[in-house]
Amino acid sequence: MNIDTGELIRLKQSQPVSGGYVPIPRELQREANKHLAEKDSVIVDLSSKGPLSKWAKAHRKKRRKTAHESRKQNRK
Repeated sequence: MNIDTGELIRLKQSQPVSGGYVPIPRELQREANKHLAEKDSVIVDLSSKGPLSKWAKAHRKKRRKTAHESRKQNRK
């Protein structure tokens, strides 16, 4: 899933994850499969209160925090 755009894609095991896509954790696989159904790609509404959007939000927050702390260290 691309945590910035909400695009959820179905990957085969042999395909590498790249282009801003983060693998979905095991506990959210069932929810991801519900969204995908028979499609290879869907857009998840990132403003919803669903488990996938909450997970993506947490990852974006973590990334911002890491970037902020990195900039803070560089200023010293």
